[in-house]
Amino acid sequence: MRCISPAADLRATPQLSTSIEDQLVFGQGFEVVQAQGDWLRGHAIGMWGQPYYEGWVEAKHFGDNATPTHKVISLRAPVFLRADIKSPVVMSLSLGSRLAAQAHSEDFYKIDEGYVHASHVGALTESESDYTSIAEKYLLLPYIWGGKSADGLDCSALVQNSLWAAGYPCPRDSGPQSQDIGEAVPITDGFDNLIRGDLVFWTGHVAIMMDSAWIIHANAHHMMTQIEPLEVAVERIKKSAGDVTSIRRIML
Repeated sequence: MRCISPAADLRATPQLSTSIEDQLVFGQGFEVVQAQGDWLRGHAIGMWGQPYYEGWVEAKHFGDNATPTHKVISLRAPVFLRADIKSPVVMSLSLGSRLAAQAHSEDFYKIDEGYVHASHVGALTESESDYTSIAEKYLLLPYIWGGKSADGLDCSALVQNSLWAAGYPCPRDSGPQSQDIGEAVPITDGFDNLIRGDLVFWTGHVAIMMDSAWIIHANAHHMMTQIEPLEVAVERIKKSAGDVTSIRRIML
């Protein structure tokens, strides 16, 4: 099945009181393995058709949408009622949402729900060479545990969304990310060997290097995606999560 809502929360148990573990965005696939009342248990499907995360999602978020042909490449993409920027907006889609385009003109792509402006749409195979620039799109968005939409997200979702936009497979959580992607970079006393795009990990947290000294990360200290000096973050995070545990370099 495919998500027909702008975002759908995935939870560990079929209860609205349970913390959000992840989110599906519009058009994203979901492999159902169990139904229970108004809930479905299954696996979220990644950009390349592989299951990558299991949990419960309310059944109301799913339908039988056609196979996607395009994706949203802007942070947010309004869906207009008609092919006219002055027409009402029926919903807003997040970066990475998958679209089954029925037709398109120079200005708009038509989907079941309405029309998406062509400036917000790219081919599924389109990729961004600088994934750090994708992370910058989320600057100042709220920090939401388990979130990965344009309404807010957490640290590992910022990394996953950014790398997916660059056409690079990436796990959902910071633990596997710190071990399974890219190549290990030595941890030096002054962190003077880092470059733009390097991923810096602590226990339960990850940040992306903007350059050799500054990071961008979704974090609970600022309660938003923020840019700050790495050395400042290292000193603060050390008090609660210890020292940096891993550094990974992604070569696209």
